[in-house]
Formats: sequence, C-alpha cells, structure tokens
Amino acid sequence: MKNKKLLLIICIFLIIAMAITGCRPARRPVPEEAPPAPVPGEQADDGTVREMRDPEDDRTAPRNMQPVEMEQDLMIRADRIVNEVVRLEEVRSATVVISENTALVGVTLADRDREEIDRDVEKRIEETVKEADRHIDRVAVTADPDLFSRIESIAREAGRGRPLSGFGREIEEIFRRITPKA
Repeated sequence: MKNKKLLLIICIFLIIAMAITGCRPARRPVPEEAPPAPVPGEQADDGTVREMRDPEDDRTAPRNMQPVEMEQDLMIRADRIVNEVVRLEEVRSATVVISENTALVGVTLADRDREEIDRDVEKRIEETVKEADRHIDRVAVTADPDLFSRIESIAREAGRGRPLSGFGREIEEIFRRITPKA
C-alpha cells in the first residue's frame, strides 16, 4: 500500500513537471546589437581617419536594407519633405508619398479659394522637395482635393504597415493624372 502511494505521488510529480516545462514558450536567441556606426572624421582602431561624406549624396538605398526598413525609410523621407513643403507661405498643409525616386505631393493652399496651383508655386514646391530629399528625381504636385485625399490615404495606410508595393497601380494612376504629359 505504501509503495502504491509513493508510486502515485512520483507519477503525479512527473506529470506536473512535464506540464510545466512543456508549456513554457520556446526561448529564442536575442538578436545581437549592431556595432555603432562609424563617425565620419573619427580615427578608426587601425589608425586611419574615416572619410567625411554627406550620406544624402548616395542616390540609392543600401542593398542590405530589408523591405520593412525601406518602407520606414520612405516614411521618414516623406515626413521630412512634408515639413519642408509646409514651410512655404503658399502651402497650408501637405501630404507626400514616395515610390522609388518619385514623390507625389498633395497640398492645400493657404489661399482657400484656390485649388489650382500656378506654375511658380508648383516649381517652388518641386525645388523644395528635391532639396529636402536628393533621392527624388520626379515630383508631381497637386492641389486637387480628391487627389490630396487619395495621397493622404496611401500615406496613412503605409504608416499602418501596409507595403507601398500594394499601391503601385494607384500611385502610377495618380502620377499620370497630375502630370498627363509625363
């Protein structure tokens, strides 16, 4: 009788031990931190001085960027462009979507009665965009409320994590509507 109780207690203990260890989440290795980026002009370990250069001079994104990182980079660049465009006195608000080397810029003009952009204002916005981001070669600017809301919707969805590749046709269609001659 005593042996049966002891055997029962050992079995219960083993079942509980297996249940506890079996129900734990799998341990995944912690990603290693990347070494800090070299500071231009700083002396390296081997005694050489790192070259001073402007990272904006690079015309292409680094090849080792993951799609998520590239999307985040595009959003950061688009935010930088928006901040520069809204500094123009003619612009009340702006929204930007970047696809490769193309920027779609929707603006609301400070003069609320106008939906048409005169060529001078459009040219200043294009120059501002290209100065804010040297990767941009083509710029399409619109003050049309419908196109503004479509561009804003794409930017919002991209901000929520939806990849820009899903908007390829819509971006091209908007670009063609803004610049039918291009």
